[in-house]
Amino acid sequence: MSCGIKGEREGVWTEEIQVHSYDVDIMQKMTVESMLRYFQEAAWNHAEHLGLGFSHLSRRGHAWLLSRMLVVVESFPEWGQSGILRTWPCGSKSLLALRDFELFDGEGRRQVAATSSWLIFDLQSRRPQRPEPILGSIRTFPEVRAVGGDAPRLGATGEGTESATVAVKYSDMDLNNHVNNAAYARWMLDSYPLDFHRSHRVRSLAINFLAELDERDSFEMVTETKEPRFSHTIRRHIDGAEACRAQIEWISLR
Repeated sequence: MSCGIKGEREGVWTEEIQVHSYDVDIMQKMTVESMLRYFQEAAWNHAEHLGLGFSHLSRRGHAWLLSRMLVVVESFPEWGQSGILRTWPCGSKSLLALRDFELFDGEGRRQVAATSSWLIFDLQSRRPQRPEPILGSIRTFPEVRAVGGDAPRLGATGEGTESATVAVKYSDMDLNNHVNNAAYARWMLDSYPLDFHRSHRVRSLAINFLAELDERDSFEMVTETKEPRFSHTIRRHIDGAEACRAQIEWISLR
């Protein structure tokens, strides 16, 4: 996904990216799903560089799981544009390890800012672990925040419209053998009509991941509308457990 420069300087990981045709929507703007995938990849690369990545944690029977994320879009990257993605660890709070992101265009203007909260999960016990022993002495920047704070914990969605039951598909899965975090954003954004996407842009997305979904699962989505904010809850069909909560703020282009 990324190209050109890639590496760490003074504790901040930097990657040059190119916005490809498969990253954009009908308006030739980068999709939020693509943003999440770029952020995930950069976090992955930096963690590997720090000795805390998938290959390192898997040997200890652990894995990273994204718990919360807040993405704020200032302007959308466009097809063919190159840019710079920066990410850095911001320390930890309770069981959550914090990491922020910024995406800049080729002229150095910030386009997207995001903050994320991660769990270190024990694959055998299925329980989160305290991050401090694993993070060790890596350099963190708790005072340098991309959006001014942490991703919020979202409340339950109220009364809303419930979707039909949908089965998890092959393309939703990732190498941890569960639904990838970006797929949830795609499901939510796919629930809006094309005409709505032509006349609106995402201003922000806050998302909380509450339970895993895998290839055996199906789900329903409940949507509560209080424009310009829409709340979504994805519920596992078999037991009604909440897998994900999200709030999307839209800007009208009309």
